Amino acid sequence: MTEDVGHARHQATMPCPACHHDVPAGRFCAHCGGQLSPAVGGGPTWLRVRHYAAAPGEHVLQPSIVSSVFPHLPQRSRGAFRLGLALVAVLLVSLSLTQWYIPMIAVAIFAPTVLVALYLHETGLLGDLPRWLWVLTAVLGLSVGIAWAVLTRSIVAESYSLGLGAEIPTLRLIGDAVVIPFGALLSIQIPAVIVRMMRPPVSETLHGFVIGLIGATMFTVATNVVRMVPQFGETSVAGDQPVPAMLLEAGVRGVAEPLTGLSLGGLVGAALWYQGRRRRNALLIGGLGLLIGSAAYASVGLAQAYRLPVSVQFLIHITFAAVAIVALRVGLQIMMLRENAEVYPELPILCPSCEHVVPDTRFCASCGVSCLAAPTTSRVARRRERPQPALEAVDR
Repeated sequence: MTEDVGHARHQATMPCPACHHDVPAGRFCAHCGGQLSPAVGGGPTWLRVRHYAAAPGEHVLQPSIVSSVFPHLPQRSRGAFRLGLALVAVLLVSLSLTQWYIPMIAVAIFAPTVLVALYLHETGLLGDLPRWLWVLTAVLGLSVGIAWAVLTRSIVAESYSLGLGAEIPTLRLIGDAVVIPFGALLSIQIPAVIVRMMRPPVSETLHGFVIGLIGATMFTVATNVVRMVPQFGETSVAGDQPVPAMLLEAGVRGVAEPLTGLSLGGLVGAALWYQGRRRRNALLIGGLGLLIGSAAYASVGLAQAYRLPVSVQFLIHITFAAVAIVALRVGLQIMMLRENAEVYPELPILCPSCEHVVPDTRFCASCGVSCLAAPTTSRVARRRERPQPALEAVDR
């Protein structure tokens, strides 16, 4: 390690054991994101599994909802979003226990959309890209969702009537239970694919993630509204369902379904816009996410077709939602560790994750979070008002 105390722009440096560059001294390599002093049993260096690149101190395989679905959130805002998620869960359970079906469905359908809108506002992501791009993505998501719900309305209605005792051929029911969810999984990706084909001014993986997230959110809310609104006047769905059935629907529509759809939609969107090294690997990751989603949706459909116990159905839904979140985290981790970024390593900048003053590089030398985990507007603002006095090396 070398150090020149006499010049403010010179920093203490040390060699990185992973990429072999001389980088500013700290816990993490500012160039590749690897640990400068790797711990025993830390897993493969290409994944850096103990340190998620979008949240300091989190394991990559930790199914944290906030840092996975809302990766741009600054550290100070994540507690508020966790509280918001907890409030949604409490509302869903309370409304189910009191058998207030329509309010429960309203919360389940619109809460994810409200949280995504708050995420976009809190992070300032709407200022990163042209407004027409966000509007186009939302309109495409709504349009595809409405079209899908209308096309499959009769099949879904027959499946719903099964719960009321109607006779439906078993083979047909099983086929519908698998094909409809799988078709929805593919359809939910259409908005991001169409936007990508238009070659918009998007150059970062996480911007692609947000495009996929918005498309999936609008698709989900449109599909649920089209399917549920016509049923609100029926006595069978107006409050006379048993509490276990209402709890299952609340958990599926308000938690498991949006988490699975948004995670896979965001993962595919990120893969479509990845421009770093080995782009083919990113596309393979997106394809793997679709395979995981296919297995999840097929399993969920079969569980419903065979009318397994409510607790088993809920466990299947939640398990695959957690798998989708972990798949998203692994995919984003791989892409962020390999994506290029505009950097100014000789200048200081405030890290929004750990609030240390560190070199303006791809990764924070203190907490290891990628600079791309912050919105472009945040980076521009922090570079406009760089910390003073001169940068000091981060203590290891």
